[in-house]
Amino acid sequence: MSPRGPIAVFVATSVTLAAYLFPYFYLTANWWRGIPSTFVILLTGALFFGREMPRVYGLVMTWKQLAIGIGLFAILLGLFSYVLFNWVVVEPLSVERYSYPLAQVHQFFQVFNDEIVLRAALLTVLLKAFPNPKAVILVPAILFAVAHHLVYRTGAVQIDWPAMVSIFAFAAIANTLFIRYRHIGYGFALHYAWNFYRFNSRYYLDGVPLSEGASFNYIEGNALVAGLSFATFVFAFGLSRIEHRE
Repeated sequence: MSPRGPIAVFVATSVTLAAYLFPYFYLTANWWRGIPSTFVILLTGALFFGREMPRVYGLVMTWKQLAIGIGLFAILLGLFSYVLFNWVVVEPLSVERYSYPLAQVHQFFQVFNDEIVLRAALLTVLLKAFPNPKAVILVPAILFAVAHHLVYRTGAVQIDWPAMVSIFAFAAIANTLFIRYRHIGYGFALHYAWNFYRFNSRYYLDGVPLSEGASFNYIEGNALVAGLSFATFVFAFGLSRIEHRE
């Protein structure tokens, strides 16, 4: 990445964060709300990074890597669906799946924006400042889990530690995949496969609907989900060849 002045860095960062956060606070009832943000994020990246934007945003993949990512998504989608609806959502929990296909458009672009901003761009910048890849994997994942705790706490929901473990583990696994392979394909497959059904369903506890924040304690906080997530993180983090590369 070629150097930029502090004003350019401030403007690009501010525009990117504003575009990224906008759908979380506005247009919340619109299925297309993530698309304008994606357009602004990519345009800002192109203006700031130039030809380096696809690499910085983790969009450079071989056809083989793309095929592996698609296959990984298909496998994880089936696995997560089975675990979620057969092992996790059991009495006293119940679920109502949304029958609104366009809702997946928002999920797709929301996950895409997450992976560009919070995964590729953030980790690429952090590696420039702190060339310790394992720390760059762990610290943002911890902050990601803490951020969930703080955000939902504003809605009077306390996210319990097992759910925090799952959130941390998911982020750390995706961070590991990005730093190991330097593209968002595999992390996107993991992220979108989980969100595909998880956030396109309404959950009930003894017939009473759960808020999204409260549902974290019953879904991500499920002992099976937390245990498998953390075990997968330990396996990926411990065995993956993680090295610093320019």
